[in-house]
Amino acid sequence: MRLIFLGHCSYFTIAHFAKAIKQNLENVSITVADPVKPGGGELTDEEKQVFDEIIKLPSKRNIKLANKDKAASLKEIIKNKNKINFLIRSIFLLRWNSVKNYINGNAENIIYENLLIDQLKNYDVFHFHYLAPEFLTPLKFIKKDKKVLLTFWGSDLYQITGSENYNIQLEAIERADLVTINSVEMKETFLSKFGRMFQSKVRFADFGLNKKKLCQLSEKNNQNTMSDFRKKNNIPEDKIILIIGYSGSSKQRHVEILKIIKGLSEEILNKIFVIIPMTYGLQFEDKNYLQKVIEECSMAGFKSKIITDFMSEEQLIEFTISGQIKLNLRDTDAMNAAMLESLFTGCIVVNGAWLPYGKLRRLGIHYEEIDTLNDLKSLIPCLVENFEQEKLKTKNNQTLVNKNFSYAYTIHDWIKIYKELTIN
Repeated sequence: MRLIFLGHCSYFTIAHFAKAIKQNLENVSITVADPVKPGGGELTDEEKQVFDEIIKLPSKRNIKLANKDKAASLKEIIKNKNKINFLIRSIFLLRWNSVKNYINGNAENIIYENLLIDQLKNYDVFHFHYLAPEFLTPLKFIKKDKKVLLTFWGSDLYQITGSENYNIQLEAIERADLVTINSVEMKETFLSKFGRMFQSKVRFADFGLNKKKLCQLSEKNNQNTMSDFRKKNNIPEDKIILIIGYSGSSKQRHVEILKIIKGLSEEILNKIFVIIPMTYGLQFEDKNYLQKVIEECSMAGFKSKIITDFMSEEQLIEFTISGQIKLNLRDTDAMNAAMLESLFTGCIVVNGAWLPYGKLRRLGIHYEEIDTLNDLKSLIPCLVENFEQEKLKTKNNQTLVNKNFSYAYTIHDWIKIYKELTIN
C-alpha cells in the first residue's frame, strides 16, 4: 500500500504515527507532504528517515509563466463559455489589467492543477489530517478510484465556521471513503453538523502515545528528576508547580486564567510556582500576545516562569514529570497528548467539563473538572491545601493511560481502517 499523509502534518504526531503503522502493517510505504515542525525549524536527516518520502506540494506563488503558458490559457478560456464571456466583457469595458490578470491567473491554475495531478497519481490511500478548508484543495485532483481517509483533529471540527468553509468540508466528506474521529462526543458533533447520512463512514481511532516516551517518563519519574528540574529553574522545593496549558496559543486562555489565580489569597499564592510553556504556537498569535502574558505574570503575587525556548526531548521529559497541577482549559480539544502524558506521570490535571473527555471518565482515569474558569477560585486552594490526598487519587492513572492510549493499543484501530480501505 502506498500511503500519503496530507493536510496539517505536525511532525511529531505524524512521525510517531508513521512508526507505529510500519511496525504493525506489512508492505506499506509512507509519504508525507509538507510536514511542519512545531516551533519552526527544518527536519534533521534522522527525523526525515521516519518516512519513505517527503514531498512539497506545488504553490501558485512559485509558478513562473512563459508566453506559451499564457497562450495555452487563452485557448482554454476561448473553449469555456463562462470564461470567454467574462473576458469579452472585460475587453468591451477596456479593463486591460483585468484581462491580463485573468489570462495569467487561469494559466497559473492550469499549471498548478497539472503539477498536483502528476504528483499525486501514484498513491493508493490519501490520508488527510486536520480538515481546515485550505488543506483540502488536493482532493479535487485525486482520481475517483483512489481511497480517501479524513481525520478530524479537534478544532477543525469545533472552531471552523462560515458557510463557504462548511461547504468545502462537506464536499470533502462526500468524497471520502471513511472519516475518523476519537470520541463519542466528537461523533455526535460531526453528525449534527454534517448530517447523519454519513454515519456509515465514521470510524473511531485515536493517535497514541509514543512507547519510548512513556518508558522514559516512567523510568525518570522520581524525586531526583524533580529536584534537578527545580534547581535548573530556581524553583524552591516547598512550592507546588502549577502548569497553565501546553502551548503559546491564546486558545489556552493564559491571560484569563492568570487574572483568576492572582486574585487568590496570599497564603495560596505563596505556595505555588506557575509555569507557562509557550514553546510553539506563538507564531499564529498577535505579536503582543506574549507581552500580555508577561505583564499579567509580573503583576501577580506569585512566582512564575514562561518557557519560550524549544525544549529538548530530555528537558520535556523533566518538565512533564515535574508538573504537579496542570490546567487544561482551552475552548476545544480532542484528547491532546500533553494532557495524557501529564496524567501518566501522576500530575493532578484540571480539565474543562466542556471538553469531550467522557472516555477518560469511563476508563476510571482520575482528573479534576470545572464548569467555568471561575471555579478555579475554589478548586486551586482545595488542591493546594490537600495536595497529598489529591495526589493519591491519581495512583492508577499511569496503568490506565498506558493500557488505553499507548500506540500498542490504539494502532490496531488504524490498521483495521487501512485494511478496510484497501480490501474494499
